[in-house]
Amino acid sequence: MTTIIIYKKDGKRIEYPHESRPGGSYTNHVKYEGNFVVVIDVWGNQIVYPSYDIERVEVIPNRY
Repeated sequence: MTTIIIYKKDGKRIEYPHESRPGGSYTNHVKYEGNFVVVIDVWGNQIVYPSYDIERVEVIPNRY
């Protein structure tokens, strides 16, 4: 159960909050492939950002 926040160089902040999904323990996660940051949500959707446009990525585990 993870929240992912992407801080872009232009000052924008994009947040992928933890969302529940029935049927198991699914969570958002991020991976880095070459010059890209890939965010994968609980449904398996992938959102790809070029790394040159990103200042930093914050991954916050939500532990209950």
